[in-house]
Order: sequence, then C-alpha cells, then structure tokens
Amino acid sequence: MIKKVRYLELKDLEEYFEFEPTNPIIGLVMHNHWFIKSFNEKSIYFGYWIEINNSAYKLISDIEISEEIKEIEVVNNREVNIITDSSRIKIYLDEEGLNITSINPIFISIFLDCRKLYSNADEGNIYRVIPDSNKYYINFKQEFEKYELNFFIYYEGNLRFINDLKQIEFDYDLKRNSAFYRFKILKGFEGYITKLKIFSENKNKILPIVSNTENPFKKFILDRILSLYNPDNGFKAGLPWFPQRWFRDELWTLLFLEKNSLEDLSLKENILEFYLNNLEKIYEKNKENDYIQAADTFLLIVNNLDDIKLIENADKLKEILSNWEQTFNLNNLPAKSTWMDTLNRKRAIEIDFLFYSALKKLKLENKALEFKTILKSHIFTKSYPKEELYSPNLFLAYFISKDFFEEFEWFNFFDIIIEKYYLNWGGFSTKEKDSENFYKKHTGEDPSSYHSGDSWFWINNIGAYVLYNLSYRKYEKYIEKIKEASIINILKMGVLGYSSELSSAENLKYEGSLIQLWSLSSFYLLI
Repeated sequence: MIKKVRYLELKDLEEYFEFEPTNPIIGLVMHNHWFIKSFNEKSIYFGYWIEINNSAYKLISDIEISEEIKEIEVVNNREVNIITDSSRIKIYLDEEGLNITSINPIFISIFLDCRKLYSNADEGNIYRVIPDSNKYYINFKQEFEKYELNFFIYYEGNLRFINDLKQIEFDYDLKRNSAFYRFKILKGFEGYITKLKIFSENKNKILPIVSNTENPFKKFILDRILSLYNPDNGFKAGLPWFPQRWFRDELWTLLFLEKNSLEDLSLKENILEFYLNNLEKIYEKNKENDYIQAADTFLLIVNNLDDIKLIENADKLKEILSNWEQTFNLNNLPAKSTWMDTLNRKRAIEIDFLFYSALKKLKLENKALEFKTILKSHIFTKSYPKEELYSPNLFLAYFISKDFFEEFEWFNFFDIIIEKYYLNWGGFSTKEKDSENFYKKHTGEDPSSYHSGDSWFWINNIGAYVLYNLSYRKYEKYIEKIKEASIINILKMGVLGYSSELSSAENLKYEGSLIQLWSLSSFYLLI
C-alpha cells in the first residue's frame, strides 16, 4: 500500500510537499512520449506511448515491480522515485525513451501491447524479438491495420524473453463503461535488473522545456503545462485520450497564460503563427483531423491577437469573420459546435461574448455596439435562453468582457448561478442540481453526464478566478473551496502532479481524461 507521496519540487512549501495519496497513478510526460502507470487498476490506455508522424503508438502496456511500494517521490514531470523496503527505484523519461534504474536488483515483468491509439485490434499482432548482448530488438507488425513499430530494450541484469500471451481484463476501462476492456497482451520479459531503457529510433528527440518562473508552485504547474507542448504540433488537449491539438483547448490556454502576465512563454507567438497561416483551413474546426464544427475557434484566435497582429492581418481577419458569420448563426448554432460538444446548444453565452469581444478587437465599434444593445435587450426582456444565461458558462463571459454588465448585474447573475450549480466539495455542476436530467455520477464513455452534471475543473477554476476579481470578500468561501478541490485533485488524486478533466458532481474524484491541459492552465491563472 502506497502511504505517502512527496513532491520534491515543493519541498520548501510545507502545505504542498507531502500527502497520503488516493489511488495514485504515475504520469511522466515529455512532449512526444509519456508513461502512465497505476498500481491498482489496469487500462488499455496506460503504459508507455510515443508519437510518430503525429500519431500515438503504445509500446509497453505495463512494467510490474514485484516489491511492495511504500512511498513515491515526484522529482518533476519527467521523473519519479519509487521507494520499497529493499530498494530505491528511479523511473524517468529522457529525450530518447523510458528509463528505470535501481540501487539493488529488482524483479520486473514487462508486458507488451503495441497498439495505435483508439485501436481495439486483438488479432493480427505479430512480434519478432531478436536478442543481443544486454538488449532486445522488437519488431511489431499489425497485419490488419498495416503498420510497423520497431524499438529496443537495453538492460543490466538478467532479463529473459517469456513470450506468454495473456487475456487481460482492464478494470479501469470496465469502470468507465468502455465497450472494449478485454484484450490479449504479451507478457514479454521478466527478470532481475538494475537498469532498463526502452526507446524507438523513429521518435524525434525533443529536449525538456522548463519555465523560469520564480514562484515554486506556479513553476510546478507551468512545467506540467509545458510538458504537453510539442514544437511540431502544439499543445496536447489531454492524456491518455486526447494527445492531439484541440484548437479551443490550446487557444483558451493561451488566454489563461496571458492573463497571468506570463513573460517566459515565448512559444505563444509560434502557436499564433500556425493559426494565422492556416486560418482559411481551420477557422471553423475544433482540430485538424477528424474534426467537428467549432463556433469558437476563429473567435478565440482573434481574442488572442495583440494590436500589432490585428493591424497586420486586419483584412484577412475581417474576410474570415464574414465567412464565419455565414457558417454560424448565433441564434441557431450547429450541433455540438461549442465546448459542450455532446449538446446541441442553439445559443451559447460564451460564443456571444467571444463574438462581441472579437468585433471590438477588430475595431468594428458600431457593429459591436449594435450587437451589445440587441443582446442586452434579449437578456433583460427574458427572451434569452435562461439555461444559457444562468449557467457557469457566464464565468467565461465575464473573463472575456467584464465591462458588458454593471458590477451589480454580475453579482445578481453569479449569486443565482452559485445557488443552482455550486457543489459543496468545491466545484460547479454543468446542470442545475434540482433538474430531473441532472446526473450526480460520471457515466464514463457514455457521455450522458458530461454536460448534465459532471463538474469540469477548467470551469471551476475560471469561476473562482472571476469571483476573486469581482469580490474576494463576498465570495471567499467558494473561491477557497474551489482552489482546495483543484489542489487535492492535482497533488493527491489520480495522476500525481496533474489535473484531471472533470469530477462527478456527487463527490470530488479524478475522472474523464486523467491529464487535461485547460484544467492545468486555468488553475495556473487562478493561483
């Protein structure tokens, strides 16, 4: 039983240094490869993954250590120490691959499950293992999906090839209502080792990117945000399921970081160049491939641009704005085109405010004033959808344009939202708590609860940030409870050091994507 986790980066901050963890999961992340390991549950999405040509592939399902784990020391986002009665084991990522070193020999078992992300293939897996002095070369072919992987395992010790095909039930996926939770994987190797290295020459080598922020807790969070950045294709939306560049997640993150006066994030300019250079192709999409329509992508791009970029690209931006208005009717948005992408929202309060702010940034003042007048008229004559106005999405509206309403009006709106949506553990539900369609428990891969109860950490953090800026004195108990819940989720629950996507409304949990970009970036804004 793991009784203790220590965060060595936070050793000078006593309140954040040491915890008794809740079902801890190791998550090591470094730009284009990651290793996720639970000590209590199994998932087809855990293990060691690498990116090759913008696609994610798993090499290793798990590395089991046959000693009881007493403590975990988190060194940084790339390295942990595992402490047992007999040894101290270091697990870390470098730019090449996954490494394990131990002071004393430890007995390990390595389970292979070469797999492309989202694949449920259970047949046609062909492994060819070639031994050499203190190393194995593994060639994998998927004969039905037609791809090939090659990687090496180097070791010091006595690592034997086992070649034992096993049927595994992945209990974590079963708990998430996954349709696929039983697979055959290969118990490939076992033996005593003091060193182990797993790497593929096909993966690009990317050196770690670290921040120079002086505040140790802010640096802790920012380094984990940066670990999700790949210079070749931007920020990952989350792990293990969303290692792609989701435009809204990345663009909201840039806004959150900018609001925190982040001086050392020089990559923002490179990211915005990507959007400006690809506007015509992506302005209505949520991501490049396998996309759905997104009403917020173009508006978020405009809201991220500084005055110089807005002037330089004014003609192109106004042309795209015209195209955007033909595609997106603010009174009848396309299905699933907002961040609540399991719902068909005809009107969305955050889209209205992003549009209003974009008009102002593009110096379309008359149009912005006209839109503001009409929108306010709808709101105060109560013809605007009540479920949109009185919802936590209004926190995003304040964040984008707090001068839209008078201060007393914001107070009135937020007091009602707190009454209807606030959860006592420190979050906001995505559905009124007294609604007959309210889900108090997360439904996993069945998306029923996603936006009908589940509490999303990024909205919780933005809510606390907005309430702090509006009146800390009035809303202190809500702000501090939300911050506490996010800290517990990051430091004590699930993947150690990372924030998960959401929690059930009923109790604070780690659910959805175990590592989520905008959960982290919104928390960075909050602190």
